[in-house]
Amino acid sequence: MDVVRSGSPCALCGEARPEFFRVYFDGYLKLYKCLSCGLVAQFPGPGHSTIVESYDELYSLDFADTREFLHPQRYKDFRDILDRVLTVKSTGRILDVGCGDGHFLHICARSGFECYGVEDAEKLVSYASAKTGAHVVQGHYSKHMFAECFFDVVTFLHVLEHIQTPVLALETARYHLKPDGVLVIEVPSIRSPHFLAYELTGIKWFVRPPRGVVDTHFAYYTPISLLALTRKTGFRQLSLTTGRVRYKHSGFLGHLGRIVDPLLDLAKVGGILYIGARDGNHGGSGR
Repeated sequence: MDVVRSGSPCALCGEARPEFFRVYFDGYLKLYKCLSCGLVAQFPGPGHSTIVESYDELYSLDFADTREFLHPQRYKDFRDILDRVLTVKSTGRILDVGCGDGHFLHICARSGFECYGVEDAEKLVSYASAKTGAHVVQGHYSKHMFAECFFDVVTFLHVLEHIQTPVLALETARYHLKPDGVLVIEVPSIRSPHFLAYELTGIKWFVRPPRGVVDTHFAYYTPISLLALTRKTGFRQLSLTTGRVRYKHSGFLGHLGRIVDPLLDLAKVGGILYIGARDGNHGGSGR
């Protein structure tokens, strides 16, 4: 095992002892695994940190010339997420953190939700607002943006993996949620087939971008580490589903997903969708 000295504590559990980290991936950037909680993440320290501080330069509005949203293929995924939310919250205020072009909020607005968003990329803020009628705030998500107990639902859809301070982000979401509020998180999983193949063989080809190690991803979660994070920040699990191939692909792969998704979910392999509620017994930040 390669022991490393991290430049900062683990973003999930706060572990700082060098002997509790090992190199997980050593390619064009380095990832470290915390042996205390299992989180795999980039850390300032050995290797080159490629964390992106601003996403504005990564996006343009060129897509609007040919299509309504940047990733129209995500409609099935977004629709399924909303359908699951509707089983516990049929209406109210919803906040999508990292709302991008507003695609998910567009679907929520059509179902009667009062929609809000937070987006760091300034180029997308006005587009999302105009497209959805949502109130979209530009910047990094923080407590001062909204009032306490203001939202019925807060979502992080393929956003949490980009955030360097996930504990603070979810504590902020808990502050903004009503006592009966719902938290929704969708993240890629380091227990996806390509990552498992890399762990088994050490062949970096399996985790090449864009489906593997991505330089804008700070942390890589498993169902266990994600549940540890949500419990730490005052949430209890309502559901956790893995796989979800049928919602991410069309054609043959979409049909195949109907067969393999139950198996992937049973094995806790593939992308993670978590839905949770505020835990009324949680008495503090967990730090």
